[in-house]
Amino acid sequence: MIPPLADIVNIPTGITLVSGKDARTHLNRMLTVDVSSDSLLTRKESFICDLNGRITTYQLHVDLDEQILLFHNDSMSEILRKTLTRGIPWNEEIEISSGDGAVQRILIYGKQPEKILAGLGINQAQLQSGHWTEFLDTMISVIKIEDEFSIYEMIIPSRDYSEITDLLHVNGAGIGEVHSAIALLSIAGMIDYSIDVSGHIPFNLGLQRLVDLKKGCYPGQEIHARMESRDGIKKSTSTFKTNVQMRLGKSKSTNNDQLEIISSQRFGDSWINVLIHPKEISLSSEILVNTPEGEIALKSV
Repeated sequence: MIPPLADIVNIPTGITLVSGKDARTHLNRMLTVDVSSDSLLTRKESFICDLNGRITTYQLHVDLDEQILLFHNDSMSEILRKTLTRGIPWNEEIEISSGDGAVQRILIYGKQPEKILAGLGINQAQLQSGHWTEFLDTMISVIKIEDEFSIYEMIIPSRDYSEITDLLHVNGAGIGEVHSAIALLSIAGMIDYSIDVSGHIPFNLGLQRLVDLKKGCYPGQEIHARMESRDGIKKSTSTFKTNVQMRLGKSKSTNNDQLEIISSQRFGDSWINVLIHPKEISLSSEILVNTPEGEIALKSV
């Protein structure tokens, strides 16, 4: 259920710090997006892929100039840090370290979160989706603005977490639930960074906007270019509603279509599921999925 005004929720994520004067240059060699022209307070999303074009890690950027914070699924922390460390040239100033616990990422979501932000003195018109706006010692950005709901993202130093969240509560924010917030992002057609998407092709997740084939070489670039030029994208990702939680992983529909659930989050009395499926599958009718518990009907959101 969407809260009447807005709720706030802390989304657990891992945090990796890439620092040094060559930090952005180093990242640009490895990411699927071009960060060479990024600047202070740029907000961006990216993938690091393997040589087969499959996702290794999916991350959110908080650009602090010579320090770049990467927010990602916490189970991928060690893999991300090892990947970034292996690619450091001997003659560049780059340091990879853990930022876990130093800052907190919260979502502010609901029908009218703008009223809560206005109570803090934040002008919603100044907020952007590709840029962080400073407020006290925090940073805030727009994720999505819909007719029915809006979602904002805030990065808060852990030392200030209680103070800032108290201010949000005083101005009308309720206490949300992680699964509801992630489900709302799924309804908006977005995949949260806390969801593990490793091993997948970015195109199959509907996230081709995070693959810049014009930026030059990066791990997996040749595979991505070949898929695009040869119409090799055979799968897509959509959001479906069920009345029970779906098991994560691969399954088959009653029509023998290959499916994969990568997220199943409770939302009110229903469950919101992110499903990878063949591109040609019809979304206008129910998809029946075979499970050990019997057939489950998925309805497109």
